[in-house]
Amino acid sequence: MNQVLTTHPKSPVRRFRRLKRAYWSLSGSVSLGGLYPGRICPSWIRFTDMDMPLPNLPDVFVGKRLVHISDLHCSPMVLGRYLRQLLDHVAGREPDFLAVTGDLITGGTAHARRVAELLGELPTSIAKVACPGNHDYGIYAPNGRGHMRQLAEYLHRRLFDAGVHMLRNQHAIFTVGGHALQFVGLEDLWSPRYNAAAAFAAADPHLPTIALSHNPDTAGDLANRGAHWILAGHTHGNAHGENRIRDAVFPVESKLYTGGYYPLGAAHLYVNRGLSYARRLNLNKRPEITTFTLSRA
Repeated sequence: MNQVLTTHPKSPVRRFRRLKRAYWSLSGSVSLGGLYPGRICPSWIRFTDMDMPLPNLPDVFVGKRLVHISDLHCSPMVLGRYLRQLLDHVAGREPDFLAVTGDLITGGTAHARRVAELLGELPTSIAKVACPGNHDYGIYAPNGRGHMRQLAEYLHRRLFDAGVHMLRNQHAIFTVGGHALQFVGLEDLWSPRYNAAAAFAAADPHLPTIALSHNPDTAGDLANRGAHWILAGHTHGNAHGENRIRDAVFPVESKLYTGGYYPLGAAHLYVNRGLSYARRLNLNKRPEITTFTLSRA
């Protein structure tokens, strides 16, 4: 017969468990989690592989690989050596395109330089594209908390110098053999700069289009404007209502988009769970590297 072991409510073990839960709750909400100094076990990473069907996709792009990552949060709490290990796995996917959907940093200019260096080292055969997230304007930038003047512009310049196209209410068209694929990137929804109308104003509505937007709350708007796929991040795999502190600091209006794939009528949304290691305590919240194989819808 199996014996069930219990602990007294006031026992040291029970108190330790409560303290540990409180630590992860607070650090995951405020400071992005405890340090992870060791080697990363590949089984701890969530590798997602799926097709990305796009209408009117030229033959030259069929079979190309787009690797999607998000929420690196390069900072004093998410160390460069940790991110380098994950980005080595990204390089191992042999991406033709790399898409980074925001929150590259949580800190100042030193971390902007560092993340640009890390992403610049990643090999891609065609292009690297990104969009900003709420933390890329300052540590807790929305509503003016922790805003750092010109930080997003500085990050933009450093990424450009490293060969990464950061799209801020802009579009970019990449051609192979005279055939084109279009990306549209948005400023973060929480910033006063989000402007989907401007981003799509000069875009070609006849091209297969992939939109990058940090916050998945924008997905409906971007689908209505002609995006065939929307790539997002921001949630870290967390559902609204799991943590009252985090919901107060980082509110997400939609309760539907936790992480993974969501159909939006004729469009598609994928919410990447991010790379930083805040509260990665179950499979749905593990650091994620998503690899899409482009196909014709």
